[in-house]
This record gives sequence, structure tokens and C-alpha cells, in this order.
Amino acid sequence: MLFESAHLRITAEYGVATLWLAFPGTPVNALDFARLTELDVAVRAVEGNPFVNALVVRSAKPAGFCAGLHPSVAHIEDRAAFARHGQRVFARLAALPFATVAFVEGACLGAGFELALACDHRLCLASPDAPLGFPHGFACFGGSQRVRAKLGRSGDAWLASRRALSAREARDMGLVDRAFCARRAQIELRTFLDELERTPRVPVRRASESGLAEERRAFAEAELRWSEVTAPTDIDTLLARGFITPLEAEQRRARVAPPASVAVEHFEPTSRRAA
Repeated sequence: MLFESAHLRITAEYGVATLWLAFPGTPVNALDFARLTELDVAVRAVEGNPFVNALVVRSAKPAGFCAGLHPSVAHIEDRAAFARHGQRVFARLAALPFATVAFVEGACLGAGFELALACDHRLCLASPDAPLGFPHGFACFGGSQRVRAKLGRSGDAWLASRRALSAREARDMGLVDRAFCARRAQIELRTFLDELERTPRVPVRRASESGLAEERRAFAEAELRWSEVTAPTDIDTLLARGFITPLEAEQRRARVAPPASVAVEHFEPTSRRAA
């Protein structure tokens, strides 16, 4: 165990450290000032370790990676300072001297998606319970800068659209490295880490302060509203957008299909047959 606190822990095996998120109170992880500080302490604990070649960030909860900000953030008086704090924590994660991988299982929204974007690579489980995006329409921890680096000018329009993506849609846009179904999740993670081990390198990164002050101002002035983000339920739409595979679509159709009619032979009473 490289690090352990009330809500975070870092384990290590064969040069790969894993940062486990387990913030309390809700089925999914959510960030506030104290939790960002705890995350910063965890990142500091691993950044100088000479035996770590890669870091995986993942959730210890089964319901989701990180659903963004905790509702208590809406009551913070100086939200610009809060955003600056988060930007510094995520910048520290982004500057670690080894490759970082966000292993995303479940919802990854708002500041949670910013956490994933602060890592060098993103591996995502594709399912209807795992949307990715910015439901508030803005970022606060450097996410706008990182989205622009991936998508160019179109990144601002997508961020403002509040449109949630499937893992496969995010992969096709260049926001995610790999997207896979649940049965392949652990295989995909192990395979990706093996690839990193065969070609150990620190990724080329472009650190920039551009847009961070504007991001803080926008966050300070924004009206924060919390609402549930869900994927579509129509099977054809889920399949077309990559939330499910053709096999999963077939299985869903089988579960909702009406039972097949059964032909029942009708027997008349013996007395009537005789008549």
C-alpha cells in the first residue's frame, strides 16, 4: 500500500500503481474542496516514487467513476478560488513523471470527466450506465483546455451542448483511447498496461495556462443545477450510438420480447364426443 486515507488508497503491483476513489455519501464519487485536497495528497505521495512506471485511476465503487461535483459546492462563496484549487490538483496529476490511465467504469461527468482527461489515456467501459460529458455545459478544472487540445475549435461547441456521449462515441471523437464491453474490461486494461510496459515512456505533454482564468470566471458566475444524466432507452438508439454491442442488443430484445404463443389442443369431454 503506497497511500491510504479515509476515502482514497493507492496500491501497487509490478510497477503499476492504482489510485482507488471511494468518496462516501452517494453511489458514485463526487468532488468538493476537501476531496480535491485529499486527491492532491495522494498524487503527491506517488509522484516521487522511483518504482512506479504507470498509474491507473479508477473507482472502488461499482456504480460509477466520478459523477462530478458534490452539491455542497453550490454553497461555496469563492468558487473562483475553488476552481483554481482543482486546476492545480489536476495539473499535478497531468504532470506526473510516468504514464497515467483513467479506467472508467460507469458515469464519468463534469469534473469527473475532467479527472479522466487529466490522465494521459482513457479506457472506458461502454454501457448505458456510463455516459461521458459535461451536463452543466462548462468545465472548471482545466477540462475546457484539454477538450480543445483533443477536438480543436469544435470542442467548445460540444462542451456547451451538454450532450452526453457513449464510450464508443467518445473514442471516435478522440476523447477516449479504448472502449469495450463489460466482459472484456479486465482483459483490455491488462493488455493496455502490457503495451505501456513494453514501450515505457513519459507521454509528450503540452502544459498551458491558456483559458484557465476564463474558465474560473465562467464557473464562478454559472448557476449550478444537479440533474440525472441518463442514456437513451430505445434499443436501436443505444446500438447506433455505441452504448451496447449487437450481441447486447439481441439479448435486450430477447428479454423484452412477448412470450411466444403456445398452441394448446382443446379436448372435448368424452360424453360430448360420444354424442
